[in-house]
This record gives sequence, C-alpha cells and structure tokens, in this order.
Amino acid sequence: MKCKRLHPDTKLPTRAYEGDLGFDLYALEDVVIPTVNENGGIPVVKVRTGIAVELPRGWGAFIKDRSSVATRRLLHVVAGVIDNGYRGEIIVALANLSGREQRIEKGEKIAQLVPVPVSDFQVIEVEELTETNRGEGGFGSSGNK
Repeated sequence: MKCKRLHPDTKLPTRAYEGDLGFDLYALEDVVIPTVNENGGIPVVKVRTGIAVELPRGWGAFIKDRSSVATRRLLHVVAGVIDNGYRGEIIVALANLSGREQRIEKGEKIAQLVPVPVSDFQVIEVEELTETNRGEGGFGSSGNK
C-alpha cells in the first residue's frame, strides 16, 4: 500500500505485530470530543490522520475500531469505507459514547485501516431468489445458543 504524508508530523500506519489484520491509524492533532453535540445528541468528530493512501488494484479498505479505544474509552468509528480510487486524506469519524468529554492526543492510535478485496459482482435483477433454509429469517433468527 502506497502512503503519502500530507503533513510533516504525520505518523504512517503501522502494524503492531506480524500477521495483524489492520494498520493502526494515528491522530494528526489534538482533538476534544464533547459529551453531547449542539443538538443534544451523540457527538461525532472527524479526526485527521494526515495520510492519503493508494491501495493495490483490486483492494479497498474499511476504517474500524481499535478494540482498546472502543472498549476502554467508548469511542466508536461510525463510517469508513475507502474505495480503491480515493486519494484524499484518511479521516476517522469517531462517536463519543462514553458520556464524558474525551481528548485525543496528537500521535495517538485512534482506529485501524483494514484492507479488503474488492468484489466484481454485478447487480442482476430477478423475479425470484433461490430458496434457503434460513429464508427471510432476520435478526435473532438463528437463536442465542
């Protein structure tokens, strides 16, 4: 994956251990995420990383939570699909679910970039779909145990 620094202080994505699925992404600058937004709802703040990437042909990426950030600080990535042709800055949208102000420090690991192969599926309209055992069973249809 090619990576371009958009700012001199940018930290390039890293993997902590050989074989890790995702690349850690770092905050370019200090950010404060309030407890509520101006409408009284859950605040979402866009955090700059200072990087742009060029993924290999046939690949895209998801921006996903880092488990420690999500479980300990209750900061959750709310969007993050990086299409193969996107060349702009990688921005991480974080929602603060903690109920208290959160501070992100410059250089802190905030999320991870997870590469995924891009499918070449085409949409084909049909009158009927193939029947399966599950059928139209949705949420909870497979049981809890």
